[in-house]
Amino acid sequence: MIQDAAAVIVGAGALGASVAFHLAKAGQPRIALIDKHDLASQTSPRAAGLTAQVRTTDIMTRLAMMAVRKIERFEAETGEPLVYHQSGSMKIARTPEHRAQLEREVARGRRLGLEIDLISVADARRLTPFLDGAGVQGITRTPSDLYLEPVQIPLGYARAAGRLGAALISNTAVTGIVTKNGAVQGVMTAQGLIRTPVVVDAAGAWTRLVAHMADGRIPVVPTRHQLLITEPIAGVAPTQPIVRVIDSNVYIRPEKGGLMLGGYEPDPVQVDAAALPAGFQIKDLTLDLAVLRRLADTVV
Repeated sequence: MIQDAAAVIVGAGALGASVAFHLAKAGQPRIALIDKHDLASQTSPRAAGLTAQVRTTDIMTRLAMMAVRKIERFEAETGEPLVYHQSGSMKIARTPEHRAQLEREVARGRRLGLEIDLISVADARRLTPFLDGAGVQGITRTPSDLYLEPVQIPLGYARAAGRLGAALISNTAVTGIVTKNGAVQGVMTAQGLIRTPVVVDAAGAWTRLVAHMADGRIPVVPTRHQLLITEPIAGVAPTQPIVRVIDSNVYIRPEKGGLMLGGYEPDPVQVDAAALPAGFQIKDLTLDLAVLRRLADTVV
């Protein structure tokens, strides 16, 4: 195993693998990307894999627009394949307040150079035949939004980083961070010490635990959100847009010939990572289909 590194990135999900690639691409020597489990095996591959470029602030909207451009250029930049569907997105308002929100979002998006429009229910149904227009008070469409299989991003970045000389270290736990006079000196792992002056904490659900190894405090709480994928449904095509319903906090998009449905329940389960067993993986988290049924009921 590598013994010295210019930087050690802890956590090989989308964020960690991206950091490793961009440091290696910038010419940084001896980058190490380390994960307790297989690379890209925890939260990143379980994401919904969809974009929403119009946000509540200008800076977040610009960042989301940059992210879409980054995805569009991913293969050219990394040399790794990335399959995505740029089918656009629609956001649905069913209250006057949310209609006003959509109008603000159209104004913000256009001011920042994003193509976004208010469209009619009839136009929306032509794009998404399963949409029921009852009670709809407004719909926006953002043609450049996209969705993808999310595991492609961390795996692609990790492989590209490896080709540029980064050390990819999987199934190796970080057990401590060595510091002296407030400065990082190295990372202790199950396989030994890696001397380094820089540690990037990209550990996802374990971020607080890694930070604590260096006496750091990060106000992050792992929170469970769920999604489901239906059996194939006649008439669903990958070219159909992502659909979001504001008042329900629900999103729907095509997936594997059926529909993916997920959302943000008002009382999500939060997890104390410090109380989890040593061998815990995200796949071991208890799921609750009733939560998704309640979300689905709000849009049916």
